[in-house]
Amino acid sequence: MKMLNLSGLWRRYRIQTAGAIAIIFAIMAPVMVGAAGMALDFSRAYLVQQRLAQAIDASALAGAASSTDAAEIERKIKEFFEVNYPPEKLGLTFEPHVEVLGNEVRVTGTAQYETMFLRVIGINDIDVDAKTIVQREVQGIEVVLVMDNTGSMATNNNISTLRTAATNFVNILFDRTSNPNYIRVGLVPYSTSVNVGPYGLGLDTEGGYYGAPFVNNPHNRTYDPVYNSSKYDQDWMGCVLAQDYPNDTLDHEGPWDMYRYCRDDQDNPYCDLDRYNNARRSPNYICPRTALVPLTNDREFLLSSISTMQADGYTLGNFGMVWGYRVLSPEYPFEEASAWTNQEWRKAIVMMTDGVNTMHNYYSAYGPTRDHNIDPSDLNERFAEVCENLKAHDVTIYTVTFAGGVNESTKDYYRQCASSEDQYYDAPSQADLINVFETISRELSNLHIKG
Repeated sequence: MKMLNLSGLWRRYRIQTAGAIAIIFAIMAPVMVGAAGMALDFSRAYLVQQRLAQAIDASALAGAASSTDAAEIERKIKEFFEVNYPPEKLGLTFEPHVEVLGNEVRVTGTAQYETMFLRVIGINDIDVDAKTIVQREVQGIEVVLVMDNTGSMATNNNISTLRTAATNFVNILFDRTSNPNYIRVGLVPYSTSVNVGPYGLGLDTEGGYYGAPFVNNPHNRTYDPVYNSSKYDQDWMGCVLAQDYPNDTLDHEGPWDMYRYCRDDQDNPYCDLDRYNNARRSPNYICPRTALVPLTNDREFLLSSISTMQADGYTLGNFGMVWGYRVLSPEYPFEEASAWTNQEWRKAIVMMTDGVNTMHNYYSAYGPTRDHNIDPSDLNERFAEVCENLKAHDVTIYTVTFAGGVNESTKDYYRQCASSEDQYYDAPSQADLINVFETISRELSNLHIKG
């Protein structure tokens, strides 16, 4: 009987098995390497897709907020895309495709990732894409433009530039919405006083009923919106006098007295008299020609009102600001606004001036100048108080100083009035003023990414 040679059998088994394993490993190695490489390549392709999507989102938002012009939006998007996805980042990108369709800005981007391992099995690159839609939509905006219509705005025809800036502001807001019911804009031109228009006598612009009168009219004067320079004119054009402090800084219900350019006798029908009792000025002298506009979504009416603004009178910025406050308020005498606590509406004021507060030598919204001791420093402090009262209601305040007639002290008041440092603008030139108004209008637009 032969004994088994176990050690020999084991040696032959190892030789034969090792050969088989080597063959199997040789067969499986490319598969194993390919699987590992596939996982790595696809993970890197996914990273490229994520970076592409982030760059597309950021570029679309920035471009949509930059302009209302389709060509300018496309240019800005491509410019921002290059910044957000520089060449050194992983993946070769191609120029994004931009479509501006109504209120929507649609951006599509593609990129190509060159593989490292999949090329072993013939896959040299992986294409990835990303897209986004930015909805340029205004949601619940109530904004009042408080605009300087003083005589200095006649310099270099700056009043025409203001008309252009305000027109663009209104158009941008309305162009960015499919539902104008979400926009309400009010206008308060100001100078030596503020013109409250027919509303003060309880009438609308068509002569119909608006509400309870809030202007005293003891002599039953007739409202006439057309300025008459005749010194014997007895009609009332719409300007009002300020109430005593602190009511001249508050959202007050009135009533207010009529502005009548009277150095001495408020009750005299001709008002401004010389020492021989002869009339010298129209009772509506340096009353702003353009009446304020309560909050409305009537674009054409707003644009028509803006087009009538003229430069005349002295600067009482505090008085313009307090009437902006009253137009934005839901309380009487103007009740078009949403409640202060309504979270579905954002409230804002844009306050603009080209000069410093100045008291007229003879007459202003505070009546005959010699009958009081109010000076520009008082006007500045009351302006500051109105700003604080608005902020207490969470109103966003933008302030704009324009041209070269604003001193540093006044600029400081406007900086402090603004809701933040970023919401104060100094506009040295006419082009700057137009750009600032457009920037603010776009900022008030509510952009959101859809899908």
